[in-house]
Amino acid sequence: MEIDIQLTGSPIAEKICPPISGDAAGAWVEFRGIVRGDESGQSIAALEYEAYPEMAGREIQRILEMLAAQHPCLAVKVIHRTGIIPVGDTAIYFGVAAPHRAEAIALLAGFMDRLKQDVPIWKRRTVPINSVGDDVRSLNLAPKKLETPCVVSYKSLDEALAEIRSHCQPLSAVHAPLTEVFGRVLRETVFAPEDFPDCDRSTRDGFAILQNDASGQFQVVDTLHAADWRPRQLTAGQAVRVATGAPLPGENLRVIMQEHVERDGDRIKILKPEAGLNRRRRGEDVKAGTTLVKAGARLDAGKLALLASAGCAQPLVSPRLRVCHFTTGDEIIPPQQTPRPGQVRDSNSILIRGLLRDFSCDVEQRHLPENFDLAKSAIGNRQSAISGADVLLISGGASVGDKDFTRVLLEWLGFEIVFTQVNVRPGRPLIFGVRGSQVAFGLPGNPLSHFVCFHFAVVTALSRLIGEERSGFLCGKLATPLVDEPCPRETLWPARLEHNGAALRLSPLKWSSSGDVTCLLETNALIRVPAHQGSIALDATVDFLPTMDMMVGG
Repeated sequence: MEIDIQLTGSPIAEKICPPISGDAAGAWVEFRGIVRGDESGQSIAALEYEAYPEMAGREIQRILEMLAAQHPCLAVKVIHRTGIIPVGDTAIYFGVAAPHRAEAIALLAGFMDRLKQDVPIWKRRTVPINSVGDDVRSLNLAPKKLETPCVVSYKSLDEALAEIRSHCQPLSAVHAPLTEVFGRVLRETVFAPEDFPDCDRSTRDGFAILQNDASGQFQVVDTLHAADWRPRQLTAGQAVRVATGAPLPGENLRVIMQEHVERDGDRIKILKPEAGLNRRRRGEDVKAGTTLVKAGARLDAGKLALLASAGCAQPLVSPRLRVCHFTTGDEIIPPQQTPRPGQVRDSNSILIRGLLRDFSCDVEQRHLPENFDLAKSAIGNRQSAISGADVLLISGGASVGDKDFTRVLLEWLGFEIVFTQVNVRPGRPLIFGVRGSQVAFGLPGNPLSHFVCFHFAVVTALSRLIGEERSGFLCGKLATPLVDEPCPRETLWPARLEHNGAALRLSPLKWSSSGDVTCLLETNALIRVPAHQGSIALDATVDFLPTMDMMVGG
């Protein structure tokens, strides 16, 4: 069967000549997909389509060859238009010549069923009527040359971060026991239910007497341990034996340390006067109603202890995130295996799992074959995990090579692609998509790109989902010069961050490529180098992004 496939930015002709002439074909069936004047109930002026032309051509060829084996035909012509297509124009043309009409119609039906599912051509956006007035032709409809493998949607670093923040909203909070909320974000402000401490308490083992009692000897009238509560009014010459932490029996008392007292039965004599009162006053730590922990705080051991002290046993917190992570690449082998020529040990799985440890989450990891159909089959077996995930991460396949199908896979799963590339190095081929409240990232396969993209993109999304506000980029000074040639892209340069007193000092680290994992040994910050900047001098002030160890530890 002869197959003619065209992807074009130009309008599709009104009349297409059949590729088979004369009586060779018994039937010539044509189909045109016309842009309608409404989309989801809204009037529109045009649709914009985006494509991976080379991959789209291969997938169309594969589908047609497969269908031809079931429905023998003579020739097929497929033309798909990309770019902005006004209402009334043809978006896709399909013509098929066959010995009989039944085969032609069956092949057409089968192709249209598979087109949206398998072919990387996407309806990028609708152009509403009110954006162009009544004159649809005021749109820029100049044909686009498809000179690159893909029509890409570049974002600057700031634009990408803004898109991620706008598409990621905090997930619903849950009440959970204190034993399960370490590392989660508190979603309510907790106040002190009572004074801390709740009464005057002794800070020493000793004897409580009136604060201004100048008596030389005292009679011991009671003994109080930490759990005892027996208030009484002391008079001059009376003392109460108290343990450390014990509630004092009345007000205006002080405690004489037992080391400074001589005891004889129920009588004591003070041997050494003390200037201190050796007591904690009621409410001296916190008054009732005072804010203890603010909403948005990441719960660590100290904050959990404070919540426990306040009786907040089931705090309102961010949910435990569910993360599904797939690696891709036929060259990837487990770390314990010895690689053959062309093979690479999998470092991305352990990298992602390690980076996610600072978020309270459950992680499921699997490897996908580097074949779209086999990957779909493998994904199909994990649909429940994907459907239940808050975040889907796919390592590798984010670029536009022959076997890079991450975007296609995300589209097949129903994710709306927000952007596909960020004008930053390392890590330009970064895919971000959303499906309802779920978010997905297609991460570049090289480990340094993985590390960089995780910290500026994935961390932003995770933080938003759990309701945590991060400080983002900070300012510091270079401890050593940063030496580089000017680059048209922004760079997030690996660095070692050190605290020199109150100053933050950054030492740029050496890295050779986006696949260089050796610099991660010392990296705890990423210096933001503006596009076209080149080298930066010693002591220059720079923006930097702390990595997870620094963000959580700070």
